Amino acid sequence: MKIIVNDANILIDLLSVNLLDIFLELDYEFHTNDFILNEITNQTQRHQLEKVIEANKLILNETKSKDYVEILKLKTKGLSFEDCSIWFYAKKIGGILLTGDNLLRKTAEKDMIPVKGILFVFDELVDSGKLDKKAARFKLFQLTKLNPRLPVLEINKRLVHWEK
Repeated sequence: MKIIVNDANILIDLLSVNLLDIFLELDYEFHTNDFILNEITNQTQRHQLEKVIEANKLILNETKSKDYVEILKLKTKGLSFEDCSIWFYAKKIGGILLTGDNLLRKTAEKDMIPVKGILFVFDELVDSGKLDKKAARFKLFQLTKLNPRLPVLEINKRLVHWEK
């Protein structure tokens, strides 16, 4: 089974449009780590994540002390320790890094880590039949109002395609 390693921004986006539970039904093994969980400061969202972790739908990796040195070696200009921790973890377990952070994406891709973003999630939800096109359009439009940093051209392509 393929592994997806989730960054905080993806989890926040999914929680913001109530798609986390459906996302976790996809045919992947879902992971994150303790540093990413600690980036979730909204208590309602934090509680929702803790529930899916307790239900073993999202695997929480507790960073080991020996991993700190390796994470610090990855530290580059512009990336936070948390960014480096999730990059390290995706590399360590051979997972797909799921992030909306452009610098993290580019850096991890240079390190041969497969990287996907929130539009991959929407595509997977539609392709799997877990979300119909009308609902996907609504949720994606809703997300654009909450997260202005999303790729507008790619979003518009999907909105038009899913309208047909």
